Amino acid sequence: MSMSRSVSGAAAFRRRTLVALACLLLPGCASAAPTGEAQVPAGAAADWLNRAYTVTCDGIVPDGFRATVVDGGARVPADSSRPPHYEYYDIRVTATAGGDVDGDGAPDAAVLLDCSPQPSNGVVQEVQIFSSTGRPLGALPSPFTLQTGVQPPPVYDAAGLSVQDGEIVAAMTAYGPDDSHATGPSVPLTVRWRFDGREFVRASP
Repeated sequence: MSMSRSVSGAAAFRRRTLVALACLLLPGCASAAPTGEAQVPAGAAADWLNRAYTVTCDGIVPDGFRATVVDGGARVPADSSRPPHYEYYDIRVTATAGGDVDGDGAPDAAVLLDCSPQPSNGVVQEVQIFSSTGRPLGALPSPFTLQTGVQPPPVYDAAGLSVQDGEIVAAMTAYGPDDSHATGPSVPLTVRWRFDGREFVRASP
């Protein structure tokens, strides 16, 4: 082998090495390390009916549990030996709404989840908010925070969840003085929430 070929090969090897090192150092050139959270690729639409959620059933399970919904639903076994002694939880995605909530210009998502602990005839609701990348931003305060008197909490209207002017607008139905659990709520109610960078707080009417 000639000396000129050896020098040329060595130079090419050095160039390839420098390119590889640059790729490792420059952001976006190498694959990002996993963060433990499901991320949505840029430009891809999230499928909120087919994904995993961490659900508390509006605080019934304070530490939460993982529910992987398929076609909008999931049945998750419960530890019946521990309070509140349910056998399983039926989870269903009942509504989604999109819009910029955190002010970065990208569309975020609000997802309304129904949770029915079994055996029981009750359903509780929670609304979880996700950024445009799929990162959880938090959850709306429990409907129990809107409860007045001894009546049950208001119920979300699945058709009335939206994002308007950076706020999450939730149409609900509240219990009036003459309503009961058997008849259900009858008083229309609209509640607006905004993100303050840490949590969701109720916006002024």
